[in-house]
Amino acid sequence: MDVAEKHQRELLDYARRVYRQTPISEATVNAYLTTPRHLFVRRYREFGIKDWRDVTDANLSEHLAALYADRPLVLSGDNDDDIASTISQPSFVLRMLDMLQLEAGQRVFELGAGSGWNAALIGRIVGPTGRVYSVEILPDVGRAAKETLSRLGFTNVEVIVGDGGEGYAAGGPYDRMTFTAGTYDLPCHFYDQIVEGGLLLVVVKTAGGGDSLFILRKVGDHFESVTSMPCGFVQMTGKYKVNSFSPIALSDLPFWDELQHREVGRRPFWWGTKDADAFAFSWQTMGVRSFLGITEPTFRSFKVPSQNGEGEQQFFGLFDETRMSLVLARNEELISYGSDEALNHLRQALHRWVDLGMPSASSFKLKAYKSDADVRRGDSQWLTKRSESQFLWALDA
Repeated sequence: MDVAEKHQRELLDYARRVYRQTPISEATVNAYLTTPRHLFVRRYREFGIKDWRDVTDANLSEHLAALYADRPLVLSGDNDDDIASTISQPSFVLRMLDMLQLEAGQRVFELGAGSGWNAALIGRIVGPTGRVYSVEILPDVGRAAKETLSRLGFTNVEVIVGDGGEGYAAGGPYDRMTFTAGTYDLPCHFYDQIVEGGLLLVVVKTAGGGDSLFILRKVGDHFESVTSMPCGFVQMTGKYKVNSFSPIALSDLPFWDELQHREVGRRPFWWGTKDADAFAFSWQTMGVRSFLGITEPTFRSFKVPSQNGEGEQQFFGLFDETRMSLVLARNEELISYGSDEALNHLRQALHRWVDLGMPSASSFKLKAYKSDADVRRGDSQWLTKRSESQFLWALDA
């Protein structure tokens, strides 16, 4: 066993321990072992490190530990706050492959080729009678993935340089479709390019932050969730990139110039740990933020530069523009402006969140409809409307 294979086997053993409750399938294991990850990365950097590293045949051994660590690597983007492409965390990639329930002979669409590794794994599983179409919006990244797949002899995987948000009708209809980037909306093309009963793996971003991976099944004119789990992915770019859910500077909030002089109260409120730093605050509030992002139309997410000048600090609140009432959940306080209306509404929302079992976005069942569908929500259901889709969120009673 050479050094690369040793690293590969150790990572597989680790992934099996991580997902011991949902064992990795034999088909996925075989695809992984016959498709070494290091063959797909020629240049990368690690999160939090600015220096890029070039991988060659001569220095490969120096990079194997990083290439087979169970963490994502950056393929494009010099700034961690604006990463364009990654090669995803390998254990999670294997889990996603099994969630897609891939079978030999299937036609599969992938949004975002990245390194080409995920498309290659899918190609192994669907076999020579199957077909994989992977659309990559970054020309340099797409060309590199295409060259790698060609060099390694993959004839059933095609990389197309273009906007994956439009799907790829020429290769459809598809049995499976998968996103390797997060999206706030679901473009309408995906309803039309998948077969009845087909599965769509999509990473849904919410205004509250935190991503949720949903496996959706095509049922008639809409999708219904089969399973879900929390995750973290870069946002898709191109025509369907959405900035409206991203945190804004507090100074950009309507009427902030007036409201900042109308503070009416500060109350201590701890989210789990006193004196939490910015990362801890973001982590500890992720569940409630994603819940509020779905259930509260007045939810807002904010950002300010961090005190040390590196990166940014994020916080959130509710803003009732009609009543000119704002409450901010920032650090260890709830700060009210204008009146206590927004504060009282947040308190009620927090009580409801606790009563419902403190769910995050990935705790919900999800149905996705085109934007022009007539969708009615029932009890314990919430409807969030995007540009091209409507999401109906529901919790079990």
